[in-house]
Amino acid sequence: MNQTRNIQQGVSRRELTKRLGDRKAILTGLACSCVALAGLALASRGWMVFLIMPVFALGSIGTPALQALATRAVDNDHQGQLQGLLASTVSLASIIAPLGFTAFYFTVHQQWPGAIWVAVAAINLAAVPLVLLGTSRRRMALDRS
Repeated sequence: MNQTRNIQQGVSRRELTKRLGDRKAILTGLACSCVALAGLALASRGWMVFLIMPVFALGSIGTPALQALATRAVDNDHQGQLQGLLASTVSLASIIAPLGFTAFYFTVHQQWPGAIWVAVAAINLAAVPLVLLGTSRRRMALDRS
């Protein structure tokens, strides 16, 4: 049963990304993540989190689309460097983010525990102009030439 659900999620995500295209899939993923994070920030009851989870799940279409876009932008000789850079970036974020967000949460949790989710949503929103700039038609045409 669990494997069937995992396969279905992968197929659905792939199909949705195919229909939207990578750029729109990335932006949709960011938008869904921001909506879900805002929902968590405003949730006043535990059961509300369960209503937010499908939106979070839909937000997961952005990461594979971003990785696919980056992979296509690099020639075969540099794929290893790209994958190493991506892995290093994720590792660095895995070290820095918990430290920063723990300090932030310690500072604001008594005033508003949901502020931590708003901060994460703000970081996601900050990525939108970067995605728009990095995936513009002009930029993509320059990268191919």
